[in-house]
Formats: sequence, C-alpha cells, structure tokens
Amino acid sequence: MHIQANYLITHLNTFNIVTKTRYYAEVNRQSDITVLRSDLKLASLPWTIIGDGSNILFTHDLEGLVIRCSYDKIRLVKEDQDGVWLSVGAGINWHKLVEYTVNKGWWGLENLAYIPGTVGGAPVQNIGAYGAEARDSITRIQALNLYDGTRTEYRNADCQFGYRSSIFKHEQKNRMLVHRITFRLRKLHAGQANLVYEPLKIALQEQDKSTITPRDVFDAIVAIRQAKLPDPKVQGNAGSFFQNPIISADYFEQISQKIDEPIPNHKMLDGQYKIPAAWLIENAGANHFTAGRAAVSKKHALVLVNLGGAVGDDVVELSKKIQDEVMHKFGIHLEPEVNIL
Repeated sequence: MHIQANYLITHLNTFNIVTKTRYYAEVNRQSDITVLRSDLKLASLPWTIIGDGSNILFTHDLEGLVIRCSYDKIRLVKEDQDGVWLSVGAGINWHKLVEYTVNKGWWGLENLAYIPGTVGGAPVQNIGAYGAEARDSITRIQALNLYDGTRTEYRNADCQFGYRSSIFKHEQKNRMLVHRITFRLRKLHAGQANLVYEPLKIALQEQDKSTITPRDVFDAIVAIRQAKLPDPKVQGNAGSFFQNPIISADYFEQISQKIDEPIPNHKMLDGQYKIPAAWLIENAGANHFTAGRAAVSKKHALVLVNLGGAVGDDVVELSKKIQDEVMHKFGIHLEPEVNIL
C-alpha cells in the first residue's frame, strides 16, 4: 500500500473536474486500514471513500485522505442446480463484472450493463436501470470500519436499500468501506429476461422470448445506452444528475390537468407516481441551459456535461438553474442523484 501526497484525482471522477487531495491511498485488505490509522497525521484528517468517481462532483480540492478499495477478486462461493453465489471484490469495474456474468450465461446483472463505476459503488447508490436494481441480486456485503478496521457483514435487509439509496450512502457514509459483495445469480435454464422497460422490449421484439439469453439483453442495453448517453471519456459527465421525482397521486392529478399532453409516469405500489426527470427538464425548457463550461447534454436532458475546462461550481450553478425552472413550471423539486463534494 502506497500513500500519495498532493495527489491529482482528476482521473477518478468522470466529470473530469481537475481536483487533488492532500493524501490518497488504495486499500486492498483489512490490515491496510489499521496501518493508515496508526499514522497520527492521517488519523486526524477527514477520510473520504471514492470508487471510480462516476457519481461524484468535486467542487474543491480535498484536504483529508481519499480512500479507494482496490480488492479485485471474484470467487464462486456456492452453486446449486439453479443458481450461483459470487463473492466479488469492490475494486472491480462494474461493467466488466456484468460482462463476466453474461459470458457465463448467468441471469441477474444484465440489465445493469454499461453503468460506469466500481462494484463497491453499486450498493452505495443502489444503482438501477431498465427495470432492475443492484439490490435485486445482492445477498450480503462485507464492509470494513474505517475507524478500527473491523469487518462487518450486512445481509440484504440490513442495507436499507431504497431508490438510489442505502445505509452506505447515509448512516455509514465515509464510515464503512465496501470490501466485497456476494451476488446470487440464476443459471441460464432457471431465469428469463426482464423486459419491463419498453425500449428494451422493442429492441428484442423480433426474438422468441424463450430463446433470449443474458447476452442478448446485455448487447441491447449497451446499444441503447451508447445511443442516448454521452461517453464520459469524450465529454465529462456522471450520467443521470437528478433522481426521478416521486409525487402523490393528488398532485399528479393536479398537474396533469394543467398540461396539454400526457405526463409519462410509473405508478408505484403505494399509489404515488414516479415522473421522468428528463421529461420535466425538457418540458420546462431547461434542456438548453448552460453555466460556465457546463451544459445539459444534447443527447439526454438528465445528463449534465463538462464542455471542457469546467469547474465543479459551473455544474452546481447549472443544476440549480434547472431545479429552479422545473420548480417554477411544475412545482416539483429535483433531487440530485450525484454526490456533490
């Protein structure tokens, strides 16, 4: 383990905001935390956990220690006639894990293809797309306490998973470092494609449902995402910047009466309605907004991009302009999905 001082972490945020941290270290094993805590100077500083920075917006340099988990092992821990249980290191690239599982013919992660970031970041944000969420396949998580290095095992029910949320994003933020995750996946004969997302259903409509494989779903989703989302390697971004808001049935009825066209929505089990934030941004006329060197992506209204040379405050200013316009037009607050530091 090496401790870097005055370390540039521009490559560790997909917005490509030029940022440095006072100290940086990669943790591979439990004992690494004990070693770091034994240094009195490091122990006195604030510690911040990051992965590949695919859901972070830096607005200033960091004065403490940035920790990143580098543990990258995949181990088959259990198998039965219908399924497999994989223990996966938090430092592995998420998309590479998904591709690994579909190459094996296993169901479970294929709808979450082409999402940037690490495996360790997946449960923190409870990443989701195309009718699936990370929590659907997670059985347990082993995390390391950043204060004393002790290991704690969280079962799925312990993680307080919610919409783009978990215990690691709130109560245990920068306290518990996700080290490895166990996923339960279904073998080819024991699963089927999740096609609740309409564009995905359309993309695979010519195939017999009984013959669709995890690879077919994976390829279709990669194609959809590449077509609609800007590549952060070309134009810095953190994917969806805002959460899709959830409103009451009464308020949904109120605004529906004021809008000439039908409002796209997903009715929740509790009777509330989830509204696409991108639709709200477009219909508020905020999809052409800019601030400094930040702008709304021409590919997708939910994505804010770095036009080159943007600073974090440019993106924050842009996000606030969008929030104000959507609030003025619809009376709905857009909550950032991205963590702003």
